[in-house]
Order: sequence, then C-alpha cells, then structure tokens
Amino acid sequence: MTRTVGVEEEFLLVGVSSGEPVPVGPDIASEAGVAGIKGEFKQEQVEICSAPTDALERLSSDLRHLRGQVSDLAGRHDAAPVASGTWPGAHTPTAGASERFDRIGAEFGELAHQQLTCGTHVHVAVASPEEGVRVLDRIRPWLALLTALASNSPFWQGRDTGHASWRSVVLSQLPTAGPAPVWGDLDAYRRASRAVIDAGGAFDEGMLYYDARLSARYPTVEVRVTDVCPEPHVAVAVAGLCRALVDTAARATAAIRRDGEPSTLALRSASWRAARHGVGDRLVDPGTAALVAAEQAFESLLRFAGDALDENGDRALVTEVVKRTLVDGTAADRQRRVVDPGSPWRGLTDFRVA
Repeated sequence: MTRTVGVEEEFLLVGVSSGEPVPVGPDIASEAGVAGIKGEFKQEQVEICSAPTDALERLSSDLRHLRGQVSDLAGRHDAAPVASGTWPGAHTPTAGASERFDRIGAEFGELAHQQLTCGTHVHVAVASPEEGVRVLDRIRPWLALLTALASNSPFWQGRDTGHASWRSVVLSQLPTAGPAPVWGDLDAYRRASRAVIDAGGAFDEGMLYYDARLSARYPTVEVRVTDVCPEPHVAVAVAGLCRALVDTAARATAAIRRDGEPSTLALRSASWRAARHGVGDRLVDPGTAALVAAEQAFESLLRFAGDALDENGDRALVTEVVKRTLVDGTAADRQRRVVDPGSPWRGLTDFRVA
C-alpha cells in the first residue's frame, strides 16, 4: 500500500497598500471556517494544511485550492499571502493571541519574539510509532539536502544574511531544534523527549522542533527542514522525496549501529552548510560523508530513494524539480535577483500566493 502524505505550508501576510506584514492571520483563519486554514504563532502568518493522500496529483490540487482560498480571504483585508521563509525587511511581529503563545513568549524571550518564519512541513504516514522511530534514525543524514533544495530566506531585518535559508538558522537557536541523535527505539525517543520537557526546553511534544519527529497529532513522521516553497509543484516534489526517504528507511532490515551513523554534530555542520549555500556550493554527500558538488550529493539522494520514487510514480516530478533547481538556482537565489530588502514588497510580488 502506498503511504499517504500531507503538507503544511506557512505564509506571510503582507498589506497590498502598505507593503508591510499585517496581523490579519487570526481574522483569515476565523473567516475561513475550515480545518485546512489556520492561524500561526505570529499574527502576520497563516497556515494551510492539506488532506492526507497517496497521490501527488491530489496533493498538488489540494494545495492549489487552499492557496487560492487564502489569497481570496487575504484580499478582503487588503493583504496578500507571500511564500518567503522570512520577511526580508525590518519588522517586529505580533504574537498570536492565546494563553499558549503568551507563555511561549514569556519563557523564550527574544527567541520567540523573532520567530516570523515560514516553512513547509511534510507528514508521511507510518504503521506505528516504533516504525516511525526506525525511520527517523535512517533519514536523518539526508534531510540537509532538502533544506538546500527548498531554500527561500536569504534576507533578515533589511539585510542580506549571506545564507540561502536564514529561517533554518533562526530556528536552530531554539533548544529543541535541529538534527536529532540516533534514538535506537521508541522508549529512548520518549525518554529523551520527556527529559527535554522536564528540563524546560519545551512545554510539550508539540514544541519538540527536531528536523524530523513523530507527530504529536497524527500517525506520521513529520519532516520540518524546508522553507516555504513559492511554487506548489516544488512543495509537492519535496513531499515526494520525504515519502521516498520514509519508504526506503522503513524497508531496511539491518539493525542500525550508532557508531556507524553520522554524529549529531556532523549533521549540524551539514545542515548549516545547506542553509548557507543552498545548491550554490559543495554539500555533504550522506552516502560518503564527503563534501562534493551539489549535483553529486543530489545524485546520491536520488539513488538512495530511487526504488521508492519509482514505485510511487514520483520520480519524474522529483527529478525535474531537482534538475531545474540545480540549473536555475533556488528560490533564495531568485529573491536576491528581484528583492530589495530595504523595500521588499515590490520584488516579493513575484512570490505572492494565488
């Protein structure tokens, strides 16, 4: 049976007249009245959540429909949803109005206040939490390549950060964010998560911001490493890659050896390099742990997940997106060509969601 996959996308909300982020996310979520459109941690954001499906064509249709709904709703407030991992200009975001968000802001201070970042989260179904943990242990080396592929946040507070995915760097400052260790089994995963919560690094499982985790709400593995994608077909390709990685990992029969897996420190370095360069420089090839040309690293990824891509019927779309990105550059490269971070809105109209 083909695994189901679902996608959550976060968008900035920008005033069409003002050219600045506007705190209308709660209004849009309230007016939508559907489960697939939600408010987010900052009021200048909105989130869409696709239905789970086993076909990427249906996923694409669902995302396009939800994007269109959000665009129409935002238009009622003289606003537009924008697919960028960060707001390029200077801005102080508005926290969501809830007891939980108030508590997060009070506890985490500036780490929470600055979190106006937008990502794409992919949920892939697993048969059980035990299978989920086995999957998490095996996909961890490959996730940095997804960060590179979908990088879309080069600017922050009015300046060029020199990074392709500054969103990744901002999130990495949170105490539970980033690459996770090899868990070994479900008991170890749960013990570590409990210890983090008990130590005050998170309030609950929903604040365990590992690069990939067991979802606190669904029977899925949730991959959280990519910036929001301007084009729906790129988000769908990322989802296809995530599903293929989960399939490949779930089929592995040999017991995983901690001493044979890359350390968390090594993965942090690989993740930072992906966030720094996107596909514009050498990346870590998880198959060899060597720094190689980006093309070679993605060839390794497509080989590793190739059988699953073929069986799911996803190879053509995924390969086309990977090849096109390697030739044309990432969305971050595109932002640098068209966006002035001192006055972002004019260039960001190319990143409007419709």
